[in-house]
Order: sequence, then C-alpha cells, then structure tokens
Amino acid sequence: MKIFKNDYAITTLMKGNYFMKSMIVTSLIIAIAFTNVNLFAKVTGETGIGKDVFKVIVTLYDITNSTKDITTLVNVKDQTKVKLFNAENPETEGQDKESYTITFPNVTVNDGDPFTVCTVSVENFKLNCKEGNNSPLNRPEFVDINVSGGGGSEDEGEEE
Repeated sequence: MKIFKNDYAITTLMKGNYFMKSMIVTSLIIAIAFTNVNLFAKVTGETGIGKDVFKVIVTLYDITNSTKDITTLVNVKDQTKVKLFNAENPETEGQDKESYTITFPNVTVNDGDPFTVCTVSVENFKLNCKEGNNSPLNRPEFVDINVSGGGGSEDEGEEE
C-alpha cells in the first residue's frame, strides 16, 4: 500500500522542518539575551552625562499662612543651586507643601558621595541643614523639610 508517491520529498520536508525549528529556537534565545543585557550591568551612581543627571527633590512641607519666604540651597561637590519659596506667590497660595527638583548636569556623583541641603527663612535667618549620600540606585535623592518646626524627616535624604 503506497499512500505517498514521493517518499524522498516528504523526507526532505521533514529535515527542513527540524532546521527551521532549530533556527527559531536559536533566534529566540539570542533575542532574549540581547533584551536582558541591561540586567547584567553594574549598578552605579549618576554620571552627570546625558540623561544620567544627579537630581535632588526637596519637599518643603507643613507650610502655613504665617510661613515667610524660604531659601533652599543644595550643594553637591563644588556646585551649589538655590531655589526661593515665595510665600506671596499666588500659584502656591493655600498649599501645605512645595517640591523642587534641583538638577546638577555635568557633575559626576559616585555612590556614597555626600550632598547637603540647607534652608533659611527670612523669619529667623536660622540655617537648617541636612546631609545625605548618593544612593547606588539610579534615581533622584529625596529630602523632606518641615518648615514650621525647622526639622525634617529622620532619614535625611534617603527614601525608605
């Protein structure tokens, strides 16, 4: 009983099918390896180059109607940036907190490098400083400052 008339053609198709399956499996393995190359990279601090810019997010909270103007200074290595909270600004009126993102492009900040955030209010001209260290994660550093009590969060720049 001869069901198939050309056994050679069927054998050739079967061999080609195994070759195609091996090519598909190999290409999938290569594609997965290339997409996960970033997982094998070493975790480092911000380099200050390109999109990898050192950022500090400062949040002033517990702002009341009696809060006066507050100057915020952030120092990293040999650079200092200043932001002013204007209590009479109509855009911030009625808000109990204000956040600033302060960036330091073109500054290489390694893991564990210190930075300092200071605030001074025109109410008492008392300098309130917090020190933090750059975390090994590639994310901004966070500092919370209580403007009514003069204190801030206990973690001093580190996010929990």
